[in-house]
Amino acid sequence: MEQTNTLKMGSTIAALRKSRGLTQEQLAALVGVSGPAVSKWETDASCPDVALLCPLARALNTTVDALLQFEAALTDEEVARQINALMETLPQKGADACEEELRRLVCRWPGCTALQFNAAMVCDGFEMFFPDAQPEQKARWRALKRELLERVRASGTAAYWQAATIQLAGLALAEDDPDRAEALLDELPEHPGDATAVRALLYRKRGQEQEAQKLLQTQLYAAVSKAMTTLSFLLGSEKEPRRQEKMVGVYRALAGTFGLADLSEGFLVEAHRKAGEWDKAAEHFSRYVDQLLSPLPRPDPDLFAPALDCEAKPGDVFPSGMRRVLLEGMRREMLEDLQGETGEPELWQHPAFAAALKRLEESL
Repeated sequence: MEQTNTLKMGSTIAALRKSRGLTQEQLAALVGVSGPAVSKWETDASCPDVALLCPLARALNTTVDALLQFEAALTDEEVARQINALMETLPQKGADACEEELRRLVCRWPGCTALQFNAAMVCDGFEMFFPDAQPEQKARWRALKRELLERVRASGTAAYWQAATIQLAGLALAEDDPDRAEALLDELPEHPGDATAVRALLYRKRGQEQEAQKLLQTQLYAAVSKAMTTLSFLLGSEKEPRRQEKMVGVYRALAGTFGLADLSEGFLVEAHRKAGEWDKAAEHFSRYVDQLLSPLPRPDPDLFAPALDCEAKPGDVFPSGMRRVLLEGMRREMLEDLQGETGEPELWQHPAFAAALKRLEESL
C-alpha cells in the first residue's frame, strides 16, 4: 500500500501564531526564515524543513507532535466518522477514487486497529456498490481487505482479532480455499466466555447503573441481530415451505418486537420464484421494494436507549447502495434470461413486478 501522505499543518501554524499575537514576519524572524516562507506554510503551499520543526515548535510554545497533529490512533467515534464520510461519497466519486482515499487514510494511522478493521469492511462496500466491476478490480479489493485483516490479526487486539479471523475465513471460502478457512476457524475459541453479566454486576456494585444498563442493552441488540442474521442464512437454504413460513414468522416477530429492519419479503420473493409461483413472487417483490423505500426503522427506545441512538431522523432510509445492488441484480438476471431465452418471463413481465422495479429505479 504505497502512498504519499500530504502533510498539512498550515492552519495549525496560523492558529498558534495568532494565539501568541505574532505576525508572519515576527514568526519568520524568530526561526530565521522570510515572511513569504511562513505565508507558504500557512497556506500549505510548502512545509517547514525538518530542521526547523523544533525551533518552530519552541517559537509557537508547543511541541512537534502538536505541530504535526500527531495521533497514534483515532478514537472509535473518529473512525466511524471518517469511514461514513467516505462511504457517503462512494456513489459520486466511484470505487477507484474512494479506494485511493481509503489507502491514504489507513497509511496516515498505520497503528489504528479499529481503522484497519473498518477499512477492510469498506472493501465489501466497493463490491456491493459496483457488482459489475472488472475482475481485476474485485481481486484488488479482496487483496486489500485480506491485507488489512491480516494486520488486525497480527496486532493481537482482542476487540477485533476474532472478528478479523472470521472475516478471513469467509474470504478464503469465497476464494475456494476451504483448508485455509478451516485452519482459521480452528484458531477460534470453541466456547468463548461472555463477561457481560459479571461486568454489569460490577457496574452496579459501584453505583454505575447507567453503565450497566448500556452494556446490557448493547448485548441485547447484538444477540437479536445475530438471531436475525442466523435466520436469514437458514432461510437461504431451506426448501420446505412450512419451515420457511415458520422461520419468516420468527424473523418478523423479532423485527417487530425490537424495532429492527424487517426485510422478510425478500426471502419470500426467492421462495416463490423457486416454486414458480409468479403472482406471489411479484407481490412479495413489490412489498420488498416498499420496505426499502420506507423510513428506516429505529430500535425500540424502551429496550435500547440510552445505549443506542433510537431517535428517528429526517431522510433516514435504507442505504442507496442496497437498493442499487437489488436493482442491478434483477436487471442482470432479466438480461441473462432474455439472452438465453429461458428463465422467468412470467415474473419479468408481471405488472406488479414491473411497477415495483420502476419505483426502485426512480428512487436512485
